[in-house]
Amino acid sequence: MTVAHCGTISAPTLGLPATCAIPEAKSALPKQMFYLKPPVSSRLKQRFVGDVASITMLALLRPNTIGVAAGRKVREVLVMGIEQNCKDAPIEVMEHIAKLRSGSNILFVCVRDVRFGDENNSGVNPSSANGNASQPKSGETQCALALQRILPVRAGHQGESQMRTYVGTWQKPQAAALSVNGETLDEVWQSLCAQVIFGDDDGSNLDARLAKQTAIAELTAQIAKLEGDHARAKDGAKRNEIFVRLHKAKKQLEELQQ
Repeated sequence: MTVAHCGTISAPTLGLPATCAIPEAKSALPKQMFYLKPPVSSRLKQRFVGDVASITMLALLRPNTIGVAAGRKVREVLVMGIEQNCKDAPIEVMEHIAKLRSGSNILFVCVRDVRFGDENNSGVNPSSANGNASQPKSGETQCALALQRILPVRAGHQGESQMRTYVGTWQKPQAAALSVNGETLDEVWQSLCAQVIFGDDDGSNLDARLAKQTAIAELTAQIAKLEGDHARAKDGAKRNEIFVRLHKAKKQLEELQQ
């Protein structure tokens, strides 16, 4: 059986069991099916038309295809390839697809031409031996793994759960790898989330890790703002007030990072 592929990526190249791979003949998903019914905004339609070259179902992870027990929350995991015509991962497209397939958990594999990448995150040497910028070969690609997950709900904010799309780092296709870990499909999904978000396969305490990650990002942004406010403040009392808040935020960040 010839398996489905998106660029050079397929279920086997990702390290997934061959038993969950989709046959190539059944893998193509016309992008029109995602924006014609129900109709979408003109902006979102343009994202599908302009930013997406093709959508391919690469793998279907179910208890019977990967040899694990059924999950209580996760029924199946779709591995879907998106060949894109743009630099950044098409988040609006992925969020819309995930909304339409709300009964399934989806792991996206975004594939772009290497020329859309930047020198700092391309997986390609930006300079040749003589110091001149090297040109990527036509057809070279990069990929990034992405998925949606409910953000951890803070204490006192029940009923305010939100979905967030996480996109991993762009890398060469041959470096992209996934592993199936866990005895149930719920555990497998938790591990896949950890692999995309944190780069490891430890799916335990994932909500706590995400909450910590969010808190660190918020404190880092707060510190940057307070440092700017402190530098601009002219009034001595105001500077002292900002300094106290800045010191407190730095201490909180230090404790989180320990």
